[in-house]
Amino acid sequence: MKKHVVGIDIGGTKLATVVADSTGHILSKVRKPTLAERGPEYACQLLFQMVRETLGLASLEQSSVSAMGVSCGGPLDTKTGVVYSPPNLPGWDALPLKAQLESEFQIPVTIENDANASALAEYRFGGGRGYNALLYMTMSTGIGGGIVIDGHIYRGANDSAGEVGHQILLPDGPPCGCGKRGCLEALCSGPAIARRAQAAIQAQITEAKTSGTTLLNLAGGHIEDVKSEHVLTAARKGDALALQLINETAYYMGWGIANLVNILNPDIVLLGTIAIAAGDLLLNPIRKTVSEFAMQRPAEAVKIAPAQLGETLGDLAPIALVV
Repeated sequence: MKKHVVGIDIGGTKLATVVADSTGHILSKVRKPTLAERGPEYACQLLFQMVRETLGLASLEQSSVSAMGVSCGGPLDTKTGVVYSPPNLPGWDALPLKAQLESEFQIPVTIENDANASALAEYRFGGGRGYNALLYMTMSTGIGGGIVIDGHIYRGANDSAGEVGHQILLPDGPPCGCGKRGCLEALCSGPAIARRAQAAIQAQITEAKTSGTTLLNLAGGHIEDVKSEHVLTAARKGDALALQLINETAYYMGWGIANLVNILNPDIVLLGTIAIAAGDLLLNPIRKTVSEFAMQRPAEAVKIAPAQLGETLGDLAPIALVV
């Protein structure tokens, strides 16, 4: 009998389950709100139901499933499958998720940090195909990363590798959620871009300048409502302040990526989320900064490109762990 695999994607707002064949082709999927405030027991019971529902939609029996992959925000232990207090999942304190799923379904379970699983998915199904050393970075609420070398995730000594967003660029810079200051994430994540935009608009208003008008109009005239997507839209319209903010973001991202290029010497760096939405508006100045800041040989070897899987990444990340 042809074997199939189940994938589970766990986020603070959404749970998703998918069933795929042995090539990674998605056969069925189910999405439901996490309702994280209800705690881990509710989420686990919901996941059990969702897995069975997803198998039903694919007209499959549980006996046809050979493995289950789980992509979840960390910190977590990939060996034991214990999840330790992810920031967006309150109450998930040392939750033995692997053991619970294996007990419920009698299927081998592999659990991985979501950024690592995403990197592996891009390596196997997306923009990383054909490359040996891949660095994947997401630019969204935070800046996460995953490293894949010769088809294997590099996890480090205790599953902590890939925290690319927490390299410190400005020791006296803005505070970061990790407790440090001036991290790449505190400068270039979506909320960080919005914060810098709001401060710049306020400064212009104070100085009686008007070049922030486009950004303000996009946010309905409310500075506190300015988001990173407003900055992208205004930059495409040629707004001077928005373009300045994009170039600053590219400078810091390029600086951070150059550090990683020197250390890892990857074939390719794939950038997700905000970088995909911005395209060459952001990617070209990032490439320029990397070429200026990185050492010549690793800079010449690396390709910097947008990630390719887009909306399918959440489905394929857990599947990539088990096919």
